[in-house]
Amino acid sequence: MKARSSDRGAVLATALPWLIAVGGFTFDIAAFWPGQMSFDSAYAWWQARGGFTTDIAPPMFVVVWRIVDVLHEGPALMFALHLALFWSGLALIGRALRLAAWRAGAMMLIAAFAPVPWLLRGHVWTDVALFSALLFAIGALAQAQATRRRRWLLAAVPALVYAAAVRHNALPAVLPIAIWFGAIAMSPAATRTRVAVAALALVAIVVATVALVNAGVQRRVPLWPATAEWDLAAISIDAGEMLLPAFMIGPGLDVPELAAAYRDWNITPMLTNTRHGMRDPFMEPFTPAQLAELKAAWLGAIRAHPRAWLAHHWRRAAALVGVHDASWPHELVYVDDEIGYGDNPPIARNPTALHRSLMQTAARLSATSWLAGWPYLLIGVFAALPAWQRRREPAGNVAIVLLASAWLYLGPLLVLAPAELRYLGWTCLASVVAATIVALVPRSFRSRPARLVASTDRTLR
Repeated sequence: MKARSSDRGAVLATALPWLIAVGGFTFDIAAFWPGQMSFDSAYAWWQARGGFTTDIAPPMFVVVWRIVDVLHEGPALMFALHLALFWSGLALIGRALRLAAWRAGAMMLIAAFAPVPWLLRGHVWTDVALFSALLFAIGALAQAQATRRRRWLLAAVPALVYAAAVRHNALPAVLPIAIWFGAIAMSPAATRTRVAVAALALVAIVVATVALVNAGVQRRVPLWPATAEWDLAAISIDAGEMLLPAFMIGPGLDVPELAAAYRDWNITPMLTNTRHGMRDPFMEPFTPAQLAELKAAWLGAIRAHPRAWLAHHWRRAAALVGVHDASWPHELVYVDDEIGYGDNPPIARNPTALHRSLMQTAARLSATSWLAGWPYLLIGVFAALPAWQRRREPAGNVAIVLLASAWLYLGPLLVLAPAELRYLGWTCLASVVAATIVALVPRSFRSRPARLVASTDRTLR
């Protein structure tokens, strides 16, 4: 009887993560189909349908959308692709760590239905593509470590390429995963040199693929002018003099008018709410001379007013990770819409009662700590020490990689990103997954990472 009970428990532990993944996927389809689209989503789809291409929307996102659009026009298949990556990634992690059924179920449900990952997952966004692909890659590598099958290494590579390509700032998040990839690939003779070589080879593949895809766009758009314009506006307001070059502002725009439109949480109000107008840094091309003048004005203002620049970025970082004020647009947190652009066909919104209920919940939570970044960052901080203490265990390996990736990705965001919750998606998700792993995986699971077998081994068949 004990043997039968043990067998049933093993079967349940094997099957439950996949059953939860299928159930979660189905729930998300019912709740959010065909996927919520902001302006950025609509603009990417317009390019995928044959519009003039730029690299404002990451070209890989546009290319993949163009491929799936052949099968079904609209956002639905992109939405389903990201859900499939997300839920299978969670299931792979649960199986790789050999969790008991209830522990695997708890890990997956807590991670998936923490408010930030749950709400963001309903959107067709590059940020969702990033965290879904990274989660799948980490799940595949955890399987490679646990099962000794190299095919899981191969499965992780396209996911890492996709993740690195769908956000311009994604490479820091990929680096710790690439190092882990190298350690697993070189096992059992994983010296530091061999690990570094394998990791660099993977990074080279990723960078080369991204560069190849990006080379196909019709117009390249530098991203730094947006940061320069925002910084110069903030410093101008603090200094009481207009430091923006004349070609960046409409004739007659003065500092009081700029101050009335300026916001710490996003550049858009400043660009759209002045009477005399300001230049959109993305839509109209700059000449080389204009770029040189803008850069000189930007760096000169920072040197002349370092305290004003630091204060501006402190306010921006606080707005990004803090609680969103109720007076701010809820689109900084979520977009319950199917926004159109150009000649895109109209997309019907999800009409279900489940969707309406979830969006009402999102509206109630949007100005609370449930949908702010700081609690998730704190969860990650608390998980760091137990993860490091378990660094010789598979669970510790996964948790450390998750946290390292999350924090390396977060660093540049604190300086560059506006206060949109979606930018924190990977950091929030990775922190929750790492914390649930160190909390739910028993300390008795101390087996060393499995040695990988050669591709000719019968275990690969």
